[in-house]
Amino acid sequence: MPWGTMTLGRMDFRETYTADYRVNANTGEQAISIAGTEWAAGGVTATIIDARRQALMSMQDTIIPVSFSLKTIHNGFYRVVDAGMQHVKWPEADHLTWSLSLAKIGVDNAVDIESRLTGLARLNAFSLTGESWHAPAIGATGYHTGATAPGTTVARTGADGTVTVYRSLPVGVDPRWSTTASAYRTGRVRFTVDGIERMGINIGFAGNASWELSNGLIRVSPLSSGGVLSIASHDGTQWEAKAWNFLVTSNLTSFDAVTVLRNDFEAVTIRLFKSQSPSGRILLDLTIRRGSRFIEGYAQVSASSTIGWSLNTPETTTNNAATGYIVASANDAGGNRAVIGSAQSFTGSTTGVITKATTRTLDVFVGSVVGGGSAVAGDAALDLRNQYIGAVAENTMVVKR
Repeated sequence: MPWGTMTLGRMDFRETYTADYRVNANTGEQAISIAGTEWAAGGVTATIIDARRQALMSMQDTIIPVSFSLKTIHNGFYRVVDAGMQHVKWPEADHLTWSLSLAKIGVDNAVDIESRLTGLARLNAFSLTGESWHAPAIGATGYHTGATAPGTTVARTGADGTVTVYRSLPVGVDPRWSTTASAYRTGRVRFTVDGIERMGINIGFAGNASWELSNGLIRVSPLSSGGVLSIASHDGTQWEAKAWNFLVTSNLTSFDAVTVLRNDFEAVTIRLFKSQSPSGRILLDLTIRRGSRFIEGYAQVSASSTIGWSLNTPETTTNNAATGYIVASANDAGGNRAVIGSAQSFTGSTTGVITKATTRTLDVFVGSVVGGGSAVAGDAALDLRNQYIGAVAENTMVVKR
């Protein structure tokens, strides 16, 4: 009989046939203890073994979706109480022996996901209130915002399927929705290194590794030439990429290191680091949220400079800097239009460039108007600007129904 597959959070592990179950005599809390061994063989490389080790190290005291292929009756959401492992690395091969103790929050049919939306609309120089919005996992059901329903929705189809984005949410409400442990992963934001999705924030990898940040609708990855970042939008059929430059006085050609600041299904933030000579540093934080059509960028530099972004291949843009964004004036070959803007005042252009002089910080949103001049309501350039201004912090909790 072949081994099964067990998915813990973002990563797959080999599922063994046995598991230990316990009930706390004082609290009634149900727990499950599971263990396994991962071998660098049969397509599982030493790099994958190390990624799984780092994932296990990051799980302590977190709530994760757990799915089994053999013990499906226990699919659900669990809190990781304890994690232990032994990593044996030989010159010829290596393997990982691990164990987890999981406290059951609830099985698939007995829990809701509560999205706790905190904070206010982004402070901005244009007196904008923005638009409150939220996207659950693909296929979520029973979306509930109390007595007042969201104003409208927009369906966005990307590489993972169609995600429903709820717009104009009622104020002060934390939406609740339902999904299974396996479906909870669909439409998630993910950070991959050399093609391997990573879990947690203490992720070690070489500075020259190939990385990508994506939610299936928008993705960003480094370029070795012809710009510093590739930002691509999925139009429901394929990815359409554009090369962007990022400048601090002059265009950067690369970054020295990448750090993960946040790594949740609903949002991931990474930090790009660049050393300056003879002293100083440049930090560029990039965030993608579940269901978003744009990346969010926040640059910080040691000394006041001109900070900016530009399309590596210039395009004619309509300069709406007075209201917070610029957008391509015509559809590109893929039928989309590049868009970029900021909550701060900035200098826009008609060639795909924005800059802010004499500053140490600059925030931006960067993406594409999918559908160009025929974009559906919710995906137009003005909608994306409003959603950037109105985006609030989200933390998800699993609660018993």
